[in-house]
Amino acid sequence: MALELFKHWTTKLFSPGTFLRENYASFKELLEYDRRCHELIAELEDIYYNEKKVDIKRIERRYAELSTAVATIIKCLTHMAPATYDNLRDYFQKIDAYVHYILTPPKREISLPFTIQLTAIDIDDRQMTGDKAFNLAMLRNNLDLPVPDGFVISIGAFQAFLEHNNLQVIIDEGLARLDITCPESLQQFSDKITGLITDATIPQAMSKSMTTSYTALQKKHGKAVQVAMRSSACLEDSETSFAGQYETELHVGRASLVAAYKRVVASKYSPRALYYRINHGISDLDTPMAVLVIVMVDAMASGVIYTANPADASAQIMSIHSLWGLGELLVGGEISPDTVVLGREPSPHIIERRLGDKFKEMTAEPHGAVHISDVDEKRRQMMSLGDSEALELARIALEIESLYGEPQDIEWCQGKDKALSILQARPLKCEAAQSPQDLHTELEIKVPIVFQGGECASSGLASGRLFFLENDQQLQDVPAGSILVTQSTLPGYVKVMDRLEGIITERGSVAGHFASVAREFGLPALVNVGRAIQQLHHGMEVTISAHKKIIYQGLSSLPPRQNPARKDTTPFQRKLHYLLGFVSPLTLIDTAALNFCPEGCRSLHDIIRFCHEKGMQEMFATGDRWGTRVHGAKKIISAVPMTVYVLDVGKGLVDAARNMEEISLSEIHCLAMHAVWAGLCHPGIDWSKQSHFDWKSFDKVALAGGIAGKGGDAFASYAIISHDYLNLNMRFGYHFTVLDTLCGSEANDNYIILRFAGGGGNFSGRALRVEFLAKALARLGFSVESKGDLIDARLSHQDHDLIKDKLNMVGRLLGVTRLLDMTLSNEEMVEEYLADFFAENYDFAPQKNMS
Repeated sequence: MALELFKHWTTKLFSPGTFLRENYASFKELLEYDRRCHELIAELEDIYYNEKKVDIKRIERRYAELSTAVATIIKCLTHMAPATYDNLRDYFQKIDAYVHYILTPPKREISLPFTIQLTAIDIDDRQMTGDKAFNLAMLRNNLDLPVPDGFVISIGAFQAFLEHNNLQVIIDEGLARLDITCPESLQQFSDKITGLITDATIPQAMSKSMTTSYTALQKKHGKAVQVAMRSSACLEDSETSFAGQYETELHVGRASLVAAYKRVVASKYSPRALYYRINHGISDLDTPMAVLVIVMVDAMASGVIYTANPADASAQIMSIHSLWGLGELLVGGEISPDTVVLGREPSPHIIERRLGDKFKEMTAEPHGAVHISDVDEKRRQMMSLGDSEALELARIALEIESLYGEPQDIEWCQGKDKALSILQARPLKCEAAQSPQDLHTELEIKVPIVFQGGECASSGLASGRLFFLENDQQLQDVPAGSILVTQSTLPGYVKVMDRLEGIITERGSVAGHFASVAREFGLPALVNVGRAIQQLHHGMEVTISAHKKIIYQGLSSLPPRQNPARKDTTPFQRKLHYLLGFVSPLTLIDTAALNFCPEGCRSLHDIIRFCHEKGMQEMFATGDRWGTRVHGAKKIISAVPMTVYVLDVGKGLVDAARNMEEISLSEIHCLAMHAVWAGLCHPGIDWSKQSHFDWKSFDKVALAGGIAGKGGDAFASYAIISHDYLNLNMRFGYHFTVLDTLCGSEANDNYIILRFAGGGGNFSGRALRVEFLAKALARLGFSVESKGDLIDARLSHQDHDLIKDKLNMVGRLLGVTRLLDMTLSNEEMVEEYLADFFAENYDFAPQKNMS
């Protein structure tokens, strides 16, 4: 700091021209970064208050840029005024540390083992195994329930895989730019990352561990086994289900183990998984992916059991949904399954059986592939799950619910040996009974009914125009406010959730993955309406009551639908809310207040405001500190009888004037200087005219018409100029004027600061002149403060042409009022002079652009 101060003062003393140029450069840089800071704050606020869906990496990158910009502003101010605001950086670093604390995720170390047998997973291992594998292991190890043998490729293995291929940096860079509302952006990012993952190599130690664990399974079963590989990411199968968002690989053998692992991991970056995660405000680093590997069951039937009614949590019922073969067609929403409804109390008992349209089934081929085939008519008319198996499944499901203390969504299968197996268990998202508001709204619906039927997958009311989706390529064409009509409910439809008011499907089930996602989004969904869908057509205006399973014809006025992921309920929104608390508030409002100091800064906005104000004050005082002629300054030759020297700090003079000692206005390229000078030269100002007062009472200054003339430098005026900046220290004998202005292309940077003080008249005359100036400047749009014979005026955030016009008027004011303190004697004269000035000048056309 001592060396910096020495350099500052020696430069100012021995090379004032260099000093002024460096100060001006620092000021311009300060303004540039001040503008960028406000842009970044506005973007962060827009994301928060308008609930824009972006990845947390966007916030981290924008805040990093903001932090750097604020640090640069402080550096610029410190260069302009070293040792004046030393503690400002300390307050910035304190605020910055708080924000970095909340934004910086905990570092996940690469930890061993890379694989863990299900039987070895303990209560403390959730962060190693992900939620799905952990839940399944707890059912097997704590409740001794029928769970297939298997192992987990751990979170540590996932971290090792990413680091081995240097993928996380590339992922983070892409996430910071990703726009999930743009299908092209989603697809391009997804294609890039999934391609990199597919082409990546597995670390040797990780590959060896996977092979060893697979061999252990093979030895236990005494033969080569086929396995299913399923995602088990952190936060999956929790409050956020991620239902159907990641891929499952079926019938995988030893030779394809590594390739299948990479396909499951790559699905973390599929368009639908990205949309789901970011929409729920969850960061990529919070969802590292383990992969669950379990022995395939040769399934005769499969399905899902809900331990509660998802449309009404108060109903004491359970439901089992089943079909022939593997369960992928059910959870994928492509088949309408059989349904068994059971009562819970006093013990599980069957209330109802409903036959589904099980026209397809998925089965395993001997060589390991899966095959979809037609179901013969006899089996289509049979229930795919017997009563005794349904009751046993209900008993197991209630045991699982008891372990976790909340309703469960459980996937199961029945082998050809009739044995039941549990494949997955996660919390079931249940809705409350219909609200009084919805009930009241339904009573107000006066439009006719089109049909009643189907199943309520997600309750609520919706009104809009139907959009019939024929293929996935049409997803990008779905307009906002639509009700989507499809044959089935595929998980990929999550990408257009933000545009939908509701959904109707011909097939599907309340137990499908999309149904789970619809409940999480609060999207009314009516599924499995069957042939009744033929009564609807594309573009038709309808109202849905999903709870009552009714489609009404025509639109209805409905209350706004509430998204369960509303403000401040997601991790993303909570972090951003915390961040903005240290960024946005502006408490430094009054520049004259005692707290307008570094110690008063409570946010980055305060620091930016403080630096901007002090930066302008430093530049405002620059000309006053100049005081004497500086090497390199040019003397202006003009008709106005004043001695004025100018120093160019940045493209303020034409190139030809570089070696001149005296210049004319034509050599000046400063727009602000031209505007002020044009005002001084206005035809209405007579520079030869003398004032009428007692000449003997005043010296040569008064005899010279109230100006410091051309006879020497002692009373000279000085100007520091660039192409868009002017700092003018103008001396009119016994009073002085300091004008500081920026007149550039950025309206938010532009300003005029004017200080006028002193005079040769008595105090009353000086005060009346200040009153005249204050009223005239206020009428021109300036904010004005006056005290005694001193006046401060400011105008800011105006466009280029308006600033030039105001500078022209300021020039005229300065010319008109140079001896007014010796002329004005009462309030009436002030008003007369104001009327005369504006009658002559106020509507005068603005200066033409000098550039």
